[in-house]
Amino acid sequence: MSDLARRLTTGAIIGLIIGIILALGTRVPGFFLTRLLDEYEFRSYDSRMKAKAAGVEEASIDSVVIIDIEQNSVLDLGNFKDWPHAYHGQLIDVVSSGDPKAILFDMIFDPEDRFNYDLVNALTEANPPQDSLLSSVTGQFLVSNDPERFIRSTAASGKVTHALVFENSDSSNFLYPMDAEPEGYDYENHVLEIPEDQARHLPRAERLGNTAVELLSAAHRTGSANFPQDPDGITRRAPTAIYFKGPGHVYPSLSMAGIMDILGIPLDGFDYDFENHLLRLSDTTGTVVREIPIDDQGRMFVNYFGYYKTFYYLPYSYCFNPDMLPPEYWKDRVAIVGSSLPGLMDLRNTPVQETFAGVEIHANVVYSLLKNEFIRLTDNTINSWAIILVSIGLGLLTGFPKRTILSLPIPVLVAAGWVIFAYSQFLNHLVMWEIIRPIASVGATFLGVFLYNFLVVEKDKRFLHSTFSTYIAPELIDQMYAEKQVPKLGGDSGIKTAYFTDIQSFSSFSELLTAAKLVELLNEYLTVMTDELLKEGGTLDKYEGDAIIAFFGAPLPMEDHAYRACLTALGMQRELANLRKKWESEGDKWPDLVFNMRMRIGVNSGDIVTGNMGSRTRMNYTMMGDVVNTAARLEASAKQYGIYIQVTKQTLELAGWDKFEVREIDKVRVVGKSEAVESYELMSGKGDLNPSQMEMRELYTEGLTLYRSQQWDAAIEKFTASEKLEDVFPKRPTTPSRVYLDRCKNFKANPPGPDWDGVWVLTSK
Repeated sequence: MSDLARRLTTGAIIGLIIGIILALGTRVPGFFLTRLLDEYEFRSYDSRMKAKAAGVEEASIDSVVIIDIEQNSVLDLGNFKDWPHAYHGQLIDVVSSGDPKAILFDMIFDPEDRFNYDLVNALTEANPPQDSLLSSVTGQFLVSNDPERFIRSTAASGKVTHALVFENSDSSNFLYPMDAEPEGYDYENHVLEIPEDQARHLPRAERLGNTAVELLSAAHRTGSANFPQDPDGITRRAPTAIYFKGPGHVYPSLSMAGIMDILGIPLDGFDYDFENHLLRLSDTTGTVVREIPIDDQGRMFVNYFGYYKTFYYLPYSYCFNPDMLPPEYWKDRVAIVGSSLPGLMDLRNTPVQETFAGVEIHANVVYSLLKNEFIRLTDNTINSWAIILVSIGLGLLTGFPKRTILSLPIPVLVAAGWVIFAYSQFLNHLVMWEIIRPIASVGATFLGVFLYNFLVVEKDKRFLHSTFSTYIAPELIDQMYAEKQVPKLGGDSGIKTAYFTDIQSFSSFSELLTAAKLVELLNEYLTVMTDELLKEGGTLDKYEGDAIIAFFGAPLPMEDHAYRACLTALGMQRELANLRKKWESEGDKWPDLVFNMRMRIGVNSGDIVTGNMGSRTRMNYTMMGDVVNTAARLEASAKQYGIYIQVTKQTLELAGWDKFEVREIDKVRVVGKSEAVESYELMSGKGDLNPSQMEMRELYTEGLTLYRSQQWDAAIEKFTASEKLEDVFPKRPTTPSRVYLDRCKNFKANPPGPDWDGVWVLTSK
């Protein structure tokens, strides 16, 4: 199996394991991770709901209108608790005359205290007032406080739905489970006809808290006003029906009851499909007119169409007066009577706002049913498969880079992509995908792959680094690991570039500096120079005191090894110049000798053997060959010419003549060699010489041509002129122009003869 196939397979397996754990293991009821992830999932749900509601204008929906018992109505009509029920009867009469679709009361009423009404009525019947004013006031009182008007108006309207309040038993307060509805409540036309096996899934209640049974019996529909809260206290779901356990009856919710006649849903038109999480509403012909997504208790998620007061609010006192609002206004509208007053305790915490009138939650549910727009949550099976597939996909993607850390952007992009997808699905299609578990699976999968690679896959690599990095190049260790090789003796031959450096007159430094200062200076110098070497891909062979021995083109193949070696030589000289300025700026810390530190470099290219040299127990990755020896001689012989970078013709041919500024130095035959070596001074990058340097080089080159043709006087003239233009700085022992000037004078006195080939023989290393 290839390395890539192994990484992909490993990543996919880790993703599969993580996906299964998060998809299935975090849905176990009571498990702390289940609670934790569900809590954060709720927050992501709320975030999307807020995004959907943002920007919706206040009072932008008026097909469902809220008749609000608010501050002005209380000021006009008095304390709400003192309102006679006849007010509500008058409201029903006024609104009903406008032919609304439905009137819903999100309020619970107790039987009204009839004492004052009965007393005035009895007195009036026994002794009718003789005074016309008193008779009028008395008559108005009896009309305005008639306790039967509310009941009569409810029955006469045929469109009124009253709220039921269901409770659980509390034996400590003597509230025991009820076996039947309160006596006198004529509930037959209010109870849904639902099979027992479906009914038992619904939210259960043990008591019915309403006491105004005559009012309930007069209502066209009744429905539960209960809004259960999620564990974090936020109202996200609304029951569609409640199972009254004692008598075994099912009552619709207030919103559902109010919508039944509008959609033509009979009592047997509810079909709960808990396997597919759907509630199907059918009309009298059996046609399904709504499919409502529900949870496992038959609850629908509230589709909040906006923030608080997105629906049209009208003051109660304004609505029950036909002179204030024409009844025609209510044509084809749904009216919901409720209160936004904090004192009436009907404020809820919702996904879109912390303080939200409960009556507007009913309005959102009703409007959702009218518009046929429902929130659908993807079920656990789909979510689980999505988590598993995302985890496997991420595991595969993280397997492509050889180093896991390089794949860090992948999980970030996958997580961001999933969030964008989930938001898009909800905002455009009202489909609520899970966000937290998929993102958790992304993070866990990446962490799993990372830990596996760190603890298992890269363990051998770390072992090789820790064991061999002191004497084997780091690049070689990576190559050994990739090729599954162990260190062994032997080498490979090929065209490469050898590189030698040395500090000029380094022994003088040791005489002037203490051992501690010398080490400090040398460490700073070697650090900067080595960084420059490694920047261009060079391989450090070893340090020999102040000398740096390196090579280019191994252990990793490098086509431009000669070019990079030349760049490194120029870069080291540049960095040494910066160091000299830095040391000089440090005042008396260093002697003047340090400010004039110079470094010589020798570079040669050709057939070099690189590999592990040494014994079977101790070895070093190094280079060998005649090319290496020549490079070392070039570094040493640079002193004789007063230059600081000496390279061979072979190196420049490989590096490219057109990329650097050079001048020919000599044709020399070094000690132990029979063939002459053509060497050059590497002066700068192409085009970086100043006019003076260019003039100097031109004179020098002309002099060199004359020198080789044994025209000594003419050559002396040229070299004398070029010598004046050579760079002069402290500690420079000589210059190429001066060297040739002395040679010309010597040869003038002692001619080499007509067979002279222009080669200079070095007599020392």
